[in-house]
Amino acid sequence: MTYLFSNPQVKKWKTMFFLSFLLNIILIITFVLREHESDSVGENDDGIGIEESAENEKKESTKALSVVNIDENGMAETAKAGDLIVQSIVVEDNFYSAFSRSEDVGKVAEELKVSNLADLLGAHLARLLVWDMVLRSDVRKGDTCSYVFRVIPEDERVHRNDLPDIIEIIAVKYHSKKYAKDIKIFKYKPSNAKYSKYYYESGVMIEKIITPHPPIKDYIQVTSKIADRASKHDGIDFKSEIGTPVFSTVEGIVTRTNWMTKYNGYCIEIKEKDKQFTYKYLHLSDVLVHPGQEVAPGDHIANSGNTGKTTAPHLHYQINIGQRGEVLNPYVHHKVVFSKLKENDLEKFRQRVVDLESVFTAKRMD
Repeated sequence: MTYLFSNPQVKKWKTMFFLSFLLNIILIITFVLREHESDSVGENDDGIGIEESAENEKKESTKALSVVNIDENGMAETAKAGDLIVQSIVVEDNFYSAFSRSEDVGKVAEELKVSNLADLLGAHLARLLVWDMVLRSDVRKGDTCSYVFRVIPEDERVHRNDLPDIIEIIAVKYHSKKYAKDIKIFKYKPSNAKYSKYYYESGVMIEKIITPHPPIKDYIQVTSKIADRASKHDGIDFKSEIGTPVFSTVEGIVTRTNWMTKYNGYCIEIKEKDKQFTYKYLHLSDVLVHPGQEVAPGDHIANSGNTGKTTAPHLHYQINIGQRGEVLNPYVHHKVVFSKLKENDLEKFRQRVVDLESVFTAKRMD
């Protein structure tokens, strides 16, 4: 018996058994706590069930949401996730720096604990305004940008299919001195549509649609265009869920797949038949064709993904003259059309515009 309590190997086993027992106790406690927390999942910050919240979103109404008005005197009310927040900035020199210099943006960022709010606002608003102006050259001192946005509650964000960022822009009004006009854009989800889109007050969607054979149909938003950022960007980025079908825009032959995958991820290159144009599809999740294969316009050639050097799921679509020659703008190279809301949707959208116009001036709507 003395041997059992003095033997070093036995002591080592006893120590290991004790540590294993202690670790299991910790794991059990953690599991129980997580189960308790999961009981509250399914409700947003306003105590609305997720299914009910989704149904409310379909109605596209702002009247059930609180609005926090931010003016030159600072926050009129305390902002929280889920609120519609109204702000206005005056551009002094650079569009993006206007947000980082704004004290009002800083106050809201602190209140909502979103430290990079200025960067997020600049990026999200730029995605909308680039359809009407070149932000690096068209902005003038004294331009004003008023906007309505909200910080998306975490429990809502994880249940949405549109892969939302921390914030979403609901409406924007930009007064351009160069063009002597107001650019007004509103977010709206048409009936039977999978995702919300952005529309001018006329009901025309701000994004152009490549036709008759777009590279991707069910995308969420165009998040980057040709030369819309300081760093070199040679294509169009279509934000999309992983696994969304990708199509050939032309008749041609697949010249290569999956090159420089560290940056491009899974990818496809197609040479157009009897022409000098090359079409590239990057960051795919699945490649459904092989080099040497002939493809026709509208053929399902891949699924979009999040592979390679990327920060979020999207399709990068690029056109070159030759394999590495001049980069072409797909919205110029291809035929494009504009989508406009019709009948019942247009009527609902017009009411949506009226509601959001009132939000720009409201202190709070209950």
